[in-house]
Amino acid sequence: MKIEYDAIVGPGANEWYGTIVVSNLRYEDGSAITVNQFLAFNFHSPANVDATAIQPAFSTWVIGDITADTSQIGDGTFDVDASIAYTTSYTMQPADQITIDVNGDLLTDTETWLDSFVFAADQAPAVDGTVSVTCAPAPDPALADIAPILTLTQGDAVCAMSLCYGTTNSITAEQGTYVVTGDSVSTSDETVVAPLVIDSSTIDVVAGATATIGVTFAPVEHYCALDISIGSLSGLSTETLNVTLTDSATGETLALFATTTNQVTSLRMLPPSGTALVSIQNIALNNVDYSFNVPAITLTNALQTVSVDNSMVVTENVNTTGYTKVTISVTADQSVDQQLQLRLIGGSMNYLQTVIAESQQTAFSAVVQPGDYTVVANDFLSAGVVYAVETPSQLSVPGGGSAELDVTIGASANLNVRGFPAYLCFGGCADLTPSNQADFAAARATSVFDYAGTDGAGDSTVYLTDDPQTRATITLARNVETQLGNVQPVLPVMVSYTCNLSLGDTPTILANADAHAHSFANYILALNIATAAVDSDHPVPAGFIVNPDFLGACQQATFGATYSMPVREPLQEALDHWSITAVIPSAITETIAGYVLAVNWLTRTVAPNVTFGWQINLWGVGYSEWIYQDDVDPAQMAQQTADFVTSLGVYNAPYAPDFLAIDRFEADDFTERAYANGYCYGPREWNRYFDFCKAVSRALKLPVMPWQMPASRIPNTTDPVATNFDSQHWGTGGSCLLGDPAIGSNYENVHPTILALQFPEAFQQYMGATAEDMFIRSEPFDISNPLYGDFPLRGIFTVLLGGGATTGIVSAIGNPEPWARQKLNAYMDNPITFDQ
Repeated sequence: MKIEYDAIVGPGANEWYGTIVVSNLRYEDGSAITVNQFLAFNFHSPANVDATAIQPAFSTWVIGDITADTSQIGDGTFDVDASIAYTTSYTMQPADQITIDVNGDLLTDTETWLDSFVFAADQAPAVDGTVSVTCAPAPDPALADIAPILTLTQGDAVCAMSLCYGTTNSITAEQGTYVVTGDSVSTSDETVVAPLVIDSSTIDVVAGATATIGVTFAPVEHYCALDISIGSLSGLSTETLNVTLTDSATGETLALFATTTNQVTSLRMLPPSGTALVSIQNIALNNVDYSFNVPAITLTNALQTVSVDNSMVVTENVNTTGYTKVTISVTADQSVDQQLQLRLIGGSMNYLQTVIAESQQTAFSAVVQPGDYTVVANDFLSAGVVYAVETPSQLSVPGGGSAELDVTIGASANLNVRGFPAYLCFGGCADLTPSNQADFAAARATSVFDYAGTDGAGDSTVYLTDDPQTRATITLARNVETQLGNVQPVLPVMVSYTCNLSLGDTPTILANADAHAHSFANYILALNIATAAVDSDHPVPAGFIVNPDFLGACQQATFGATYSMPVREPLQEALDHWSITAVIPSAITETIAGYVLAVNWLTRTVAPNVTFGWQINLWGVGYSEWIYQDDVDPAQMAQQTADFVTSLGVYNAPYAPDFLAIDRFEADDFTERAYANGYCYGPREWNRYFDFCKAVSRALKLPVMPWQMPASRIPNTTDPVATNFDSQHWGTGGSCLLGDPAIGSNYENVHPTILALQFPEAFQQYMGATAEDMFIRSEPFDISNPLYGDFPLRGIFTVLLGGGATTGIVSAIGNPEPWARQKLNAYMDNPITFDQ
């Protein structure tokens, strides 16, 4: 029997926040509802809702666990499945209420939200309807065994429906409006293709009712398919081959791609008849000219393999009279069992030489044509250590005589950071709500981070007696680890302040000895809790990021190492508070450098098992807008920041931290919180941010952690973007970091509402007038593939996603859609290791 209810918007609602108050639950005949185990309900909301937002108030306290799963189903509409567990059987009273906090506008379309509730006692609410699809017969015998697939999409909810030719099929689906799409039916080689014709692009599914769809087919299309196989071509195993396929009759380019030897490139949906020509760009290498003569291809409606072998390669040795011997002088910090390729790129000839990564004098095996060359030598990884290879960017080779290429190889960051796995990994911000465990497990995350203490910023006015945040974060990490089957470590990472310079007024805060004493003591508390979690499976019980914004604020204010501040007395008070008898080293002075040393010493003394690092900001150099400026090299800003970190002795032995966190600003780029403060990055700026990370890592020889990285994605033209889309938490960070083929290399794939976003006038000189300007500034770009592919070589060992109000891994913060979690889960099938 249907359950009826009363619902109102609670008092005090505005366009950003409100409450829904539900009461008087009863069956439609007026009889009372008795719940034995749980009350389940489904409703729609203008914003994400988690379990903490649901607050029952019954005449008797019978409430157990509350759960809420949210998905976005449309333009500013979220679907919520909630359940309230009961500890004993209970009969609902008319005055019983359920209040739901909503961080969205309940005053617009109020009835949409209030009328959307469906309740059920001890069973799932009946919210399903039926979708019935009638499909036409198979349009071609070649397609008879290939089932057409319809996709029904309602926000995050995606349902794939397999059809049978000439019959009617049905499925159940949750009520709501669905977009209906279907890819063409095709043979596996795409030589026979039939586009689907769907009689409706959307359907409305009503609970208990049937919605119908008809599917037919457009005229069948026939194509040729080619597999271009490049064999083991002598002398070219190190080279990239640029291949073009053209129509011999019209000259039209049918395909253009780059490949290497021993690779197969599949080309599909080519004309089913005619003649095609394969041309491969000539290669000039080590005084040999390579050209290619591939026979013409007769195109047919079938899959064909075209093999390119040595018989199709024509070689010609050039006359080397007057050419020059180029010696190679390699200076290496240490010998590494690694082959290093050195390449000279010239106007008409290129040269390649492989050398062992050790100090030596050798030479290019081929004499070199006189001229100017670009030198290419890539950094490399060995046993988790990044080795930086430095050469002149240009080499001028004179006629006759000799020339020398100097190569320096130096060890940089060691990516094997205690507590983290030996591969590039991802973690994220937690808010310690019930859904966190499932979210982190779904992403197969390797770390979770949260803020230590009660206020999350050092609790500088009180000595805490306990730190539930640190305990809960450690427990969450352990539970995620267990849910994943203990196949990977999950490290809890606490953000801890012993001096919070995120507030501004740096001189006053630095001078506050009482605040330092409290915060030092509260840091000791968190370290003690972490140490208590050490066991045989967790020798490193937790990680700590200390004092975000401290280094940046001091650098920005030009407060150097000798700037005076109280250190020893507040540190001693904190030690005494916890009855710690360790003697403060004399090197800890009443200066900023002394304070930094105090934090490092305290960490290693109280909790030698933890892993920890400091944090720096892009804006430490004085402003962050340099990221947009063409005439500013990120390496220049990185060097300034690295020099400041060095001047304070932050990573000096014997208490050196393990890593360095690097922050820009956590907000999702297409939220007002970001772009109104000068942060809205396109692909260009994200590349420059990671260039900054690389340069810092090189300058300090440290493993670095991009921290609070927004994982929001760029909405494409089919996404449900609201007119006021701020609450949807769209952004660019996730798309660029994790790859987004839906956007690819064309900004016209971005939703037009996003492209039209106007930036504040104060930042238009940097960011452009609109988001469209931002994308145009980044051209050419291609974010089809992730940016993280070379992160280890940049010195990046892990990335921590999200923040307190920024899209990351958990559904309760920012955007609840599973896009980022699914990307991270797929990455973990084949993570990038450090043992290359």
